[in-house]
Amino acid sequence: MHEEGLWRQLTDVALGRYFLLIAWAALYLALGNGEMARAAEWREGEYRRAAKAAELRSLRYQVNPHFLFNTLNSLSALVMTGRGEQAERMIQTISSFYRHSLAADPTSDVPLADEIALQRHYLEIEAVRFPDRLRTEFDVPETLAQACVPGMILQPLVENSIKYAVSATTRPVTIRISAREADGLLVLTVADDGPGKTSGNGGTGIGLANVRNRLAARFGDFAHVDSGPLPAGGYATVLTIPRVDGGNC
Repeated sequence: MHEEGLWRQLTDVALGRYFLLIAWAALYLALGNGEMARAAEWREGEYRRAAKAAELRSLRYQVNPHFLFNTLNSLSALVMTGRGEQAERMIQTISSFYRHSLAADPTSDVPLADEIALQRHYLEIEAVRFPDRLRTEFDVPETLAQACVPGMILQPLVENSIKYAVSATTRPVTIRISAREADGLLVLTVADDGPGKTSGNGGTGIGLANVRNRLAARFGDFAHVDSGPLPAGGYATVLTIPRVDGGNC
């Protein structure tokens, strides 16, 4: 009887240690699997971020050749018509533009003030070609100067206004760039009072499509693009994006 009780105690101890060992093993495996899952999730996140950066970089790099194509066309026209002084002024402005635009990381945002400065440079270039036709207006409150926007996001829109408004008529055309805040969102508008027609793509296949894709890659469903003719004549494109202020761009 005593031996039977002893064996029962030994069996209970052995089984208790066995189950304790199983529990520790299960906990170890669970922790190991959790760590592997977290590592896999981190790698997947890194891949997604790398893919998004590559997409943003690709879309951003589409803008530079398109801009260069347009400005070289303008420069060529000035040279061929003997307007050497204006051509020289355009070359200097192009140089300033590229010093400004190439300094930034193509995947990063820039302060709105910098983006507006770039567009002023570009419109100064085009004003050499259209001295009597191109007029510009800017309405950007100082309180929004440090709001972050994708670099050169307005460029294709301004180019469309040049191509489909200023170039398409012989009368003066005003291109207006404005910014405002609405319910925590940044609203950017590029409008003109030209013939009221435009194209979703610029001369080398970008334009509105590039802007839509860049904003979708950067902000997802939180960004919106609305574009169309104005009731009183002309054309406008409105970009609505989350407002992110300086220090993050």
